[in-house]
Amino acid sequence: MTDSEERPGAAAAPTVVRAELISDNEGHVTLTGEVDHGIAPELDAALDKLFSAGARRLVIDFSRLSFFDSACISALVRAHRTVNERGGAVRLVNVDRFAYRVLQIAGLVPLFDIHRAADDEPDD
Repeated sequence: MTDSEERPGAAAAPTVVRAELISDNEGHVTLTGEVDHGIAPELDAALDKLFSAGARRLVIDFSRLSFFDSACISALVRAHRTVNERGGAVRLVNVDRFAYRVLQIAGLVPLFDIHRAADDEPDD
C-alpha cells in the first residue's frame, strides 16, 4: 500500500479513475489518489467499459496513486484474468517502491508486466 505521508512531496489528491481506449485493443487507466473499497467499483466499471469496447491489453498508470488496498488488488487480478483470457497482458507503469512491495508481498508480481517509477531503484 502506498501512502502520501510516506512519500516525500506526495500530496493527497482526489480519487479519480480515468480510462480510455487508446487503440482498437488497448486501454489505458490512470489511477489518482486513493483506490480503496469505496472506489474499487468505479475502477471495475471503468475496466468493464474498456473490455466492452474490445480492449485486450491494459496499461495501468500508478504515477498519481497515493494509496491502494485489497479491493484495488482484487480489481487488478480480475482485469488480469479477463485480459489473459483474451490473449493479452496487463502492464503496470510508474509503480513506486511502496506499491511494488505490496504487489510483491501479495505474490502478484509474476502476473503483471511491471515498469517501475523512474526515480525508484529496484530493491528485489
